Amino acid sequence: MRKALRPNPQKIQLARGVSIPAPVAGWDAISSQAAMPEDHAITLKNMFPQPGYVEIRGGAKRHRLTNAANKVDTLLPYQGMTTNTLFAAAGSVIYEATTAATATASTAVSGLSNARWQFVNFSGTGGHFLWIANGADVPRSFDGGTWATLSITGPTASSIIQPAVYKRRIWLCVDGQISPYYLATDAIQGAATVFPLTGVFEKGGQLQAIGTWNFGSDGPDNFIAFISSRGECAVYSGDDPTATDGSFALRGVYPLGEPIGRRCLTKVQGDLAFISIDGVVPLSRAVFTERAAAQNIALTKNIQPIMNTSARAGRTNFGWQLISYPRGTRAILNYPVAEGSGQIQYVMNTVTGAWCEFDGNPANCWALFNDRLFFGGNNGYVYEADCQGFDDDGPINFDLECAFNFCGARGQLKQWLQAQPIIATDGQVAPSIGLSVDFDRNDDLSVPTPIASTQALWDVAVWDVDVWGTTRGMVSDWIGVAGLGYCASLRMKGAVTVGSGSAARTLLLQLFGFNLQMVDGGLM
Repeated sequence: MRKALRPNPQKIQLARGVSIPAPVAGWDAISSQAAMPEDHAITLKNMFPQPGYVEIRGGAKRHRLTNAANKVDTLLPYQGMTTNTLFAAAGSVIYEATTAATATASTAVSGLSNARWQFVNFSGTGGHFLWIANGADVPRSFDGGTWATLSITGPTASSIIQPAVYKRRIWLCVDGQISPYYLATDAIQGAATVFPLTGVFEKGGQLQAIGTWNFGSDGPDNFIAFISSRGECAVYSGDDPTATDGSFALRGVYPLGEPIGRRCLTKVQGDLAFISIDGVVPLSRAVFTERAAAQNIALTKNIQPIMNTSARAGRTNFGWQLISYPRGTRAILNYPVAEGSGQIQYVMNTVTGAWCEFDGNPANCWALFNDRLFFGGNNGYVYEADCQGFDDDGPINFDLECAFNFCGARGQLKQWLQAQPIIATDGQVAPSIGLSVDFDRNDDLSVPTPIASTQALWDVAVWDVDVWGTTRGMVSDWIGVAGLGYCASLRMKGAVTVGSGSAARTLLLQLFGFNLQMVDGGLM
């Protein structure tokens, strides 16, 4: 039993301050808490790690309603030569949802079997097309003005579940089959030819996904990859699958982790990011790495235990997707905890590699449209993400838990007295601040009443009615904390929400770090 501590008259008690940086290195789920770097975080929820600070994530705005009775399972951006159009699939209907409006989106295609489409944008004979397939309906295309049902022979057309583009051809993944098909050069329909993969995969299964990647060129280093449902990857190179001179050839078959979902491949620059039960790995490195060591090269390395748990708990749920969001310098991995509810996102800063977690975004799917980020919701809405300071559907609850810090004296007993968060904001903030000591994590912090602002939005606010917004300033109030031990972890919680007026917005909040006041020496 620890004896009662009292001042030792033979030792000098020293009050001193310690500065702790914001956890800009992000969420760390792999380090020992006793040795975690001070710029890492044990918890980082709804706060995004920028290179010099962490900030509350951007809020989501309701963009367009499709049908409140159905969740939006797919967003389909058409990227034409001169015009772009955004479609949203919900229930048995595809809606046109390009423009933000309060009116319900108009129907583009109806009478469909499901809303879980995979798509490509393809420039072929006759123009530029959005080409879609869902494994239950005959594939459709959109040419910028008209939707059409495609005529495809060879496979059962309604079983085509995913298209991919390689060397001016559309390749087709057929549900329940191991071998893909391909169309003629520059064609969007017509006769499809089978490309036999029978005997290529040692573990069997069916074809799960097709992707293409290259190393900065469209020449000899351009590849097409076929992923089986058992986690094998067959890589081919060459221009023409009909060639008889061996120029279109198998380069290797590589064991990977089993893929998660049909949307398991995402093009990132010239590479492919692959979602599997082993984490998210760049395919160009995964095919040359022993699977047992795949976690060492995974993009999700810093949150690998969380990723593994999530993958095994929810791998069969629809909604897994990775999307790159360049304007926000982030990659977003959507994790459907349960279909139609409870989605969360694991988010990486693509500049620094730092991770965090988002919740409160009810996302079944994601898409970039005109360089803006959108997701399909559970309530029939299409949302635009990262576009305002609050969520239309409720408060943004943030939670930051710093690494345990010995404050430069690992073996010295200390008493912490005060903490000073250094925050940049354009309004008033009052987050809860607490202290955990000696790895006894304090989860009892109360979340204060959500901070709301009724400051004016430019071009929206009513003159002489709405409150004029304040400029960005620094807030650095001292807050009393209490702790006695060898190491401590600061925790900060809060919530922001929309104010009472239609022009309201919430606050900018950027955390640069903490100052701590403590007493050491003379306590033992």
